[in-house]
Amino acid sequence: MALDEPKDDDLVIENNDIKFVLDSQTTDVLRQNGGLKLDYLNETHRKGYMLSLGAASDCSSGGCDGCG
Repeated sequence: MALDEPKDDDLVIENNDIKFVLDSQTTDVLRQNGGLKLDYLNETHRKGYMLSLGAASDCSSGGCDGCG
């Protein structure tokens, strides 16, 4: 699977050698909904990555450079 190069109006965020590229429409949706939280669950009946809108309201965990 090939990915396009980031465009001039894309938001590029790098954290711990991971690069996130968001187009302007996605960035607008995330800003309107309080951000995005990426978490990994390792529970008995739920394992895997979980994405949640509204991360800005849960910035007490410390790893929240993009909040606000």
